[in-house]
Amino acid sequence: MEKKHVTVQIQSAPPSYIKLEANEKFVYITSTMNGLSYQIAAIVSYPEKRNSSTANKEDGKLLCKENKLALLLHGSQSHKNAIYQTLLAKRLAEFGYWVLRIDFRGQGDSSDNCDPGLGRTLAQDLEDLSTVYQTVSDRSLRVQLYKTSTISLDVVVAHSRGSLAMFKFCLKLHAAESPLPSHLINCAGRYDGRGLIERCTRLHPHWQAEGGFWANGPRNGEYKDFWIPLSETYSIAGVCVPEFATIPQTCSVMSCYGMCDHIVPISAASNYARLFEGRHSLKLIENADHNYYGIEGDPNALGLPIRRGRVNYSPLVVDLIMEYLQDT
Repeated sequence: MEKKHVTVQIQSAPPSYIKLEANEKFVYITSTMNGLSYQIAAIVSYPEKRNSSTANKEDGKLLCKENKLALLLHGSQSHKNAIYQTLLAKRLAEFGYWVLRIDFRGQGDSSDNCDPGLGRTLAQDLEDLSTVYQTVSDRSLRVQLYKTSTISLDVVVAHSRGSLAMFKFCLKLHAAESPLPSHLINCAGRYDGRGLIERCTRLHPHWQAEGGFWANGPRNGEYKDFWIPLSETYSIAGVCVPEFATIPQTCSVMSCYGMCDHIVPISAASNYARLFEGRHSLKLIENADHNYYGIEGDPNALGLPIRRGRVNYSPLVVDLIMEYLQDT
């Protein structure tokens, strides 16, 4: 993998619009290569310190036997605290994990895209993940950021387009003979890129002639309009998903989809199940959409919390992820 100079700056306080738990820190991970620098904004959650003799499976707070990191990745026009990520980070830290949730460049509090004309391409996402991975592979960065000299990347949880980045990055790690995570969790990831092109055409009929389309998303504490150029969309649509099957068998995969997903067809769930047959766990959530909110008229049979007037299935997603990690 490419060598770059990576540094970590742990901030004394986060921006005013970010709320942290007592065990969390807001950090910038800075990468410099060939005289060019960029920053990845992230929140690190430190594991809960508990006496292992008091831990039991019933309370859901088993301590990890080794120092393990969970990395959380968001999707398009999103950020590090989106959907289930804040709650999942809390539960993972209670379980004994270090947790890092990041903003990809062009999103949240991270640097702008390297080339505005290209946008947030998948290649740029992979560069960001390479930078983040160096905080695990470099001993001095491990000590600085995670306060331990030994830690391994054990879990990656990714949503939507973040899942494509997760799987592609594992192929990159494998090619470089670098250690791979043991658990890959795909939340509503797209399988067939043609569906993305069709969706963009349906929502923005002239996007190809115009060279892209406008979208709205979180940027430095505010929701802003920004341009999505053709190259960004095609970098995702052109991914060869079947090649993910070559990810080593040591990587266990879980997929979680809302059965009323309005963005990614539910067929993606069965396609990933077949692709990773023999090492795949599939979870489907009735009445949930792409971001795990209930559809209109959802009876909320599980008594889940309401957010923005809709049933919030994120707590269930987190429960399913934690059950999977305890059982594999």
